[in-house]
Formats: sequence, structure tokens, C-alpha cells
Amino acid sequence: MKKYITNIKAAWSEVFSRTSYILGASVLALLVFVFAVLLPNLPLLNKVVFSSSTPLGAKLKLTLSLLGGIQTNFSMLSATYTILIAVLVGINIAMIVYLFRKRSGAIGQSGAMAGIGGIASGALGVGCAACGSFLLSAALASFGAASALALLPLKGGEFGIVSVGLLGITLGIVSNKIAAPLVCEPKEEKIYD
Repeated sequence: MKKYITNIKAAWSEVFSRTSYILGASVLALLVFVFAVLLPNLPLLNKVVFSSSTPLGAKLKLTLSLLGGIQTNFSMLSATYTILIAVLVGINIAMIVYLFRKRSGAIGQSGAMAGIGGIASGALGVGCAACGSFLLSAALASFGAASALALLPLKGGEFGIVSVGLLGITLGIVSNKIAAPLVCEPKEEKIYD
């Protein structure tokens, strides 16, 4: 566990000593957060934003006011894990990009899959108190199992908590890959007599 934390600290200081990665992670986290908060209201936004009769100022005002939905539509638990998911997705993507550039495009299958898996799990956990895990409930509805979320103690909030955990594990895996020294195995030379 101590090595795990040491690798995260080393990778964190290596990646985020560069302003571009701080800016990139921040912008990505903000975009994920805005998307997660606006997701339950996409049909409304679609009608208003793409309406030619609505003035631009009203479109912007509505969009900004819907961002306040984090206080009204989300429980304390779902707001917390939504913010954590957004921050962790931004950090993970910035670290994956750094690792990709550091290794000249050769992350390795396990590093890439861990990163993609962690980010995908973050997408499954996004949702508000009213709709639970938004994307997961939509997928389960296709199979007629959406009511199964109502049987869970946190009404689908479990997926947000699991998403935060998986994103944390992904962060650890990517950090280990960044902190590990790049070792190249020497090619064996064939000697002909």
C-alpha cells in the first residue's frame, strides 16, 4: 500500500508539474461535470437551444440556471460522487495522455484498457437523485430491468460509488505505469561462427 501511494505521489508530481496537464484535467473535469448535471435536462435543452424563436440570452440563462440542479436534483451523496467522478475522469485522462506521450504511443494493452475501463465506469455512475444512474437505468430499461434499481438500498447510487472506486483503482494503475522506470530489454545478438 505504501508503494502504491508513493507511485501516485510521484506520478502526480511528474504529470501535474506541467501547466498544460493541469489545464487539460481541469477543462475535462468541468466538461464532465456540466454534462452530468445537464444530462437529465437534455430534452428541454434540445428544444430551447435549437429553437429559432428563443433569444440567445434566454438560451444561455436557462443553461446556466440548469447547472444549479446540482443542489436541487442531486442528493448529497449523488452530488458528491458526481463531482468526484468528474474530477477523477479529468485526472485520469490527463495522466493517460501523459503516459501515452512519455512512452511514445506505446502504453501497453493493460494500461490502455485500465484507463478506458475506469472512464467507462465513471460514465455508468453519473446520475441524479431523481433518476438514479442515468445511463445505466436507460440501458437496463432495454432489458426490462430498470425497476431492479429501485430494489437497491441507494436506488442506483451504488453504481456511482463503485465508479469512484474503479476510477481510483485506474488512477493507481496508470500512476504505477508512469512511476515505473522504462525498461528496454536488449536484443539478443546472434553470433555466427
